Amino acid sequence: MKKMMKVLLTIGVVLGLFASVKPAEAQKTLANIQEAGELVVGTSADFPPFEWVVLDGSEAQVVGIDADLAQLIADEIGVELVIEDTSFDGLIPSVSSGRVDMVLAGMTYSEERAEQVDFSEVYYETNSKFVVPVGEEGNFESIEDFANLKIGVQKGTIQESLLNDVLPDAELVSMNKNGDLIEALKSKRVDAVLMDGIVVGEFVNLNSDAIVLLDGIQVEEENEGFAAVTAKGNTELMEAINKVIADVTESEQMEEIVTKNTELNAEQTEE
Repeated sequence: MKKMMKVLLTIGVVLGLFASVKPAEAQKTLANIQEAGELVVGTSADFPPFEWVVLDGSEAQVVGIDADLAQLIADEIGVELVIEDTSFDGLIPSVSSGRVDMVLAGMTYSEERAEQVDFSEVYYETNSKFVVPVGEEGNFESIEDFANLKIGVQKGTIQESLLNDVLPDAELVSMNKNGDLIEALKSKRVDAVLMDGIVVGEFVNLNSDAIVLLDGIQVEEENEGFAAVTAKGNTELMEAINKVIADVTESEQMEEIVTKNTELNAEQTEE
């Protein structure tokens, strides 16, 4: 990365208690951000290859697709980048209250979220995939086969609301961290996990002896897309964000960022 990112990993953040450890601030405009000299970006760093934590010596650093995109946005604005790591379900309260300036966390649009925050243009199209224990993949041929089962989802995600709609008879087990969901699946405390396709693929690669991806079962009617999030009405900041998104998606740069971070995560999981 062009610049070192400052990553705030306080005990409260790691435990998902971010909202209780930092007082609310007024929403910062683009001019305020430039005057302060830093762009504060909220994320939930357990979502490789989009965001995860690595150690650079003794310092924890968030890396990934969203971290690289955040750096490009900070460069466009002309400020330093600060990434704050919290639980996924705390991100919208953080940005709407002004605790962070924007969110990049593999977040998809929903009408409920759009009542609280503004969404950028889509920077990455994706869809949701089921993963089940090895040896049980033959039990699942369609979405109906998951009825009445325990299904793990990350708390506050589009997958959680999606399953409430398409599988009302399933028992949802919501957790803060994707890694905890995979461990619950491996220990058979849940029957399946629903997660973003590219992200769950990374977990499958790491745990291929225990879990398997169900690639042929469609959950959404159409692909979802990841977007950045700001507080309502922060127009100038959103314009800067959308400019960067247009630049990277209309060129090959986004593909290069995805490839780089997918390979980096694969290398690190093999170590």
